[in-house]
Amino acid sequence: VLETALSGDLEGWARWTVAARAGDSGGGSRALFEQEVTVRRRLLRALAVPGRPLFRANHRLMMRSGQRGLRARLAEAV
Repeated sequence: VLETALSGDLEGWARWTVAARAGDSGGGSRALFEQEVTVRRRLLRALAVPGRPLFRANHRLMMRSGQRGLRARLAEAV
């Protein structure tokens, strides 16, 4: 478990939990990311609704890029 406090434009916490996958005898694992944040910056709060499509698209791109990087890194370790 790795947990951190967030402060600044976003305040709250984020946590990564990595555990062996139940019933997986092949050594698999499961990574779970959780977060609870509050937007503190007034401008970001004002843009939350009209900017939602842009924020969601940006999030998808970042997650996809992170997934590719993680897969590449894990493939190197094998």
